[in-house]
Amino acid sequence: MDPIAHTLVGAALAETGLKRLSRYATATLIIGANLPDIDIVAMFWSFDHSLYYRRGWTHGVLALLLLPLLLVGAIGLWHRWRGRRVQSDESFRPGALLALAFLAICTHPFLDWLNTYGVRLLMPFDERWFYGDTLFIVDPWLWLLAAAGVVIACSKSWPSILAWLLLAVAITVLMFETEFATREVRIVWLVAVAVMVALRWRMTSQAATVTVARFSVALLMLYIGVVYGMARTAENIAAERHPTPIAAQSNPVFGRPSSQRLVLVYDDHYRVIRADGGLYEVPRKTPDAIVEQAMASESIKGFVEWMRFPYWQVKETPDSFVISFWDLRYQGPDEPERGIGFVEVELPKKMFRRECRESAIVFDICLKLLPGPS
Repeated sequence: MDPIAHTLVGAALAETGLKRLSRYATATLIIGANLPDIDIVAMFWSFDHSLYYRRGWTHGVLALLLLPLLLVGAIGLWHRWRGRRVQSDESFRPGALLALAFLAICTHPFLDWLNTYGVRLLMPFDERWFYGDTLFIVDPWLWLLAAAGVVIACSKSWPSILAWLLLAVAITVLMFETEFATREVRIVWLVAVAVMVALRWRMTSQAATVTVARFSVALLMLYIGVVYGMARTAENIAAERHPTPIAAQSNPVFGRPSSQRLVLVYDDHYRVIRADGGLYEVPRKTPDAIVEQAMASESIKGFVEWMRFPYWQVKETPDSFVISFWDLRYQGPDEPERGIGFVEVELPKKMFRRECRESAIVFDICLKLLPGPS
């Protein structure tokens, strides 16, 4: 999921009453909910390196054990640096912080697993990708449900109220500008924001804010469960209406959890069913020498490691081969490019001429070494 979702989930957990368990509990939950994304530094190298390294080591089972210890250790050092001894400060409880850190860090790969991007949960022992195929990578309803308790609890002063209003306006502008949001999605968003504002003015006591936070977290878990069921139902219905596939995969649509774009996998082709009901098929092929050479390119190493339903086309120019790769989870050759799930590699023909010459030389040497007829 996106950083906003992770941050709001950590903050929402704090407002359910968990922040009372220890000093720095809120900071631990918010930092822990985002900590596995330290691998985002790979983005500064290149987008392809990000695909290769992201959602791996820092999201796997070993990280779930080590990161809570590192986080609580860092908070303990901060606590000491501020001049307060752990032994004399009863509000600082390392054991409680460790439990909260573990909880917060576990929410991160769980939320990442829910979308179609995938996460390598068994790293570093196994590099397999796991997919929940439940939520769009940016889910506005998850934002709202997680934010409900946080907004009510953390808007007690005019500066905080102004900050939340500015954030709400900024996200609303994005909702209205993005091509993914339909008119219905925008209307529901505005109504939901209005309800949250009304709750803020009605709920003023501390007990009420804790109740709202707990209720919102419960609704969030219910929402995830319902959408998960919708996605699996869509896959089953597609498998019944079409020739029985090897696999069926649901791709949720932004803001519309009841709508999915589906990929059906067969032995020799893929069938893609768009959310609007449109359908197209592309062949499922075995890579030839040109495609294998392209897939071995360092420039798309991460993409090849990450892609799930690969499809490619080869175009020949006078001096090169241009190989286009699509990951059908996100787009295909008959769909508009979305900025993810598509790469191109250009291979000069002279590379293949050199390889052919070298192969011919080796073949000629082998013929000379063979014994002649007796």
